[in-house]
Amino acid sequence: MDAAQGLPDGATSSAAGRDITADVIRAVAAMAKLAPREITGTTRFRQDLDFDSTNILELLMRLEAEFDIEFDPDTFGAGTFETVDGLSSYVRETLGG
Repeated sequence: MDAAQGLPDGATSSAAGRDITADVIRAVAAMAKLAPREITGTTRFRQDLDFDSTNILELLMRLEAEFDIEFDPDTFGAGTFETVDGLSSYVRETLGG
């Protein structure tokens, strides 16, 4: 954990100096009604947070609004949204970072 920022190790900045992983963690934590510190990059949506497809769709819609992007369902790979790190990487790639 990066004690200075209170973020998981490996949380990286991207487009416009944003910390994509931290932003994704905050969105996930808000939906799961947890503190951001309780979410890590390895947190699994279905197994750890009990998210169903509706929760994941809602999360994607939040992130689209947050980052002003649109996810292309044709680029979703198996396991893309299995973990917070996977989703963060996908957001980073979508942003071109």
